[in-house]
Amino acid sequence: MTKNIFYFIGGLFIVVLVQEFGLSHLTLFKVSPDIVTIFIAFISISIGQKTGTSFGFAAGILSGILSGNIGLNMLARTLEGFIAGYFNIPEDSHATAKQKIKRLYGAVATSGFCANAVLETGYNPLGLPLTYRIVALGLLGTLFTLLLAVIITRLFLRQSLAD
Repeated sequence: MTKNIFYFIGGLFIVVLVQEFGLSHLTLFKVSPDIVTIFIAFISISIGQKTGTSFGFAAGILSGILSGNIGLNMLARTLEGFIAGYFNIPEDSHATAKQKIKRLYGAVATSGFCANAVLETGYNPLGLPLTYRIVALGLLGTLFTLLLAVIITRLFLRQSLAD
């Protein structure tokens, strides 16, 4: 398990760099999909809530340094890891791969919306009303991230979740 943590830490750096320098530029209505949310949700359901919260905090620091808003990103990512941890699947569970994938999607949607709500509350470059930012932009960002999660699950994570 300790060996996997080092792979996950390396993966965290890669995922944050891909998000900040790649996916954040693929926007629609100033909203982009978030691969960091998927990574944090995967860590949280695989390992546990405490580890997911820690990885969320680390992801918040890294993405905050790269984007220029450390405090808000740390809060949003830590909240993401904490909420996704409620979808944790214990190792001794007899859950099927389909049940694990549903848990991942639930974790991505729930934690992603909460993090988007925090980020949209703090960022307001366009001067839009708060309810519009949280409801419309938060839900749109969550839907984009959930679509990305479906694609990533089908391409890469199916085998990891089946184990």
